[in-house]
Amino acid sequence: MKLYYFTLCYPYGMGEQWKTNELNILVKHFDEITVVPYAYGGNLTNPKPLPPGVKMAGPLFNDIGLPGRKADALRIILHKNGSAFVKEFFSRKVYKIKNHLQSWVGSTLNIIRLLKHPVIKEIIKKGDKNTVLYFYWGKGSSELLPFIDTSRFKKVFVRLHRFDLFEYVNEHYIPYRKSLLNHISVAAPVSYAGKEHLTELYPESAGMIKVFRIGTVGNGSRSKPSTDGCLRIISCSGLSSVKRVDLMIKSLQYVDFPIIWHHVGDGSLHNELRLLAEKIGVADKFIFEGRMKSESILDYYTGNHFDLFVNTSQNEGVPVSIMEAFAAGIPAMATDVGGTREIVDDEVGVLLPSDISPLQLAGQLKSFYHLPEDKKMKLRENAFRSYEQKWNANILAEELAHYLKS
Repeated sequence: MKLYYFTLCYPYGMGEQWKTNELNILVKHFDEITVVPYAYGGNLTNPKPLPPGVKMAGPLFNDIGLPGRKADALRIILHKNGSAFVKEFFSRKVYKIKNHLQSWVGSTLNIIRLLKHPVIKEIIKKGDKNTVLYFYWGKGSSELLPFIDTSRFKKVFVRLHRFDLFEYVNEHYIPYRKSLLNHISVAAPVSYAGKEHLTELYPESAGMIKVFRIGTVGNGSRSKPSTDGCLRIISCSGLSSVKRVDLMIKSLQYVDFPIIWHHVGDGSLHNELRLLAEKIGVADKFIFEGRMKSESILDYYTGNHFDLFVNTSQNEGVPVSIMEAFAAGIPAMATDVGGTREIVDDEVGVLLPSDISPLQLAGQLKSFYHLPEDKKMKLRENAFRSYEQKWNANILAEELAHYLKS
């Protein structure tokens, strides 16, 4: 049985360690696996190596996505699928909102170039009931699905996470989403929050919307708690506005007990956040660790003393970063957004209000700091057990493999 594994980046970017683990399991169940990256995604000079036995076709393009331009309207209308494109245009009234119009044009141009790509043509031509199409993201390559005969394949499986799932993250419009759901075997959000979102918007597709979790793999060790009276916090995210790292930094000015906060990750706000930490006098407490390879993060966690993982994101799917913390036995404190409440509760940490302020976050940190030691240890044990029972990527990948082949 063949599996085509469509990703966004070359050969894959976000969630690298999870995809490696998943492919290592899937390769045991399929006769042939081919990874089809959409674009290079910045990985051209340092691509993630593929597991033995896995081939690659592509990347399909040099860039991710296309800008929407009004000048391309004629090209869209005259395409052989022009009537379907125009139907989307009018049924969703994309002409009323500029951002919706740009999304529609960009998505439609993407579909056109996908349909004429030789790799895609070959996959469609050879497709049969012994072939499974697996799309890791609900944007990118998966956008072509409403415009091909998907019934010829055994299964067409599309994962959905956050930016490719929640329409409110996309100015309340994702082009051709209803059509996509009508042309696949299963839409697989990683969270129940995602399932509820899709079911509410597309109730007629409720029967083929199923939650398929992602997870992580531990390294056989655990992080150690602090023993010197200092609260050591770890966080891991890109330095972008949606992650609200500024909220973390600002909270430190209200903390009146020993604390050191390490942050793994980099991004466009790096300089701005460093200056903020210096300006409010907490640069010695908030340590920027920079970007770290995904496979090195767990070793960093388990090789150091960390008492608490914190996530203050504005929106999420189900954060893999928290799963990684649990795999290291670190309890978590995280904002109640997206599917976070499906992984964080008072058994493994603290679920924070989505609109928490820096002062309120400092108060929550103080409450955690003053917890009895036996309570903290219980949280650590529960966090690790949660990983073992719910977020072990190898177990989840085995379940996925059996489903794809069934």
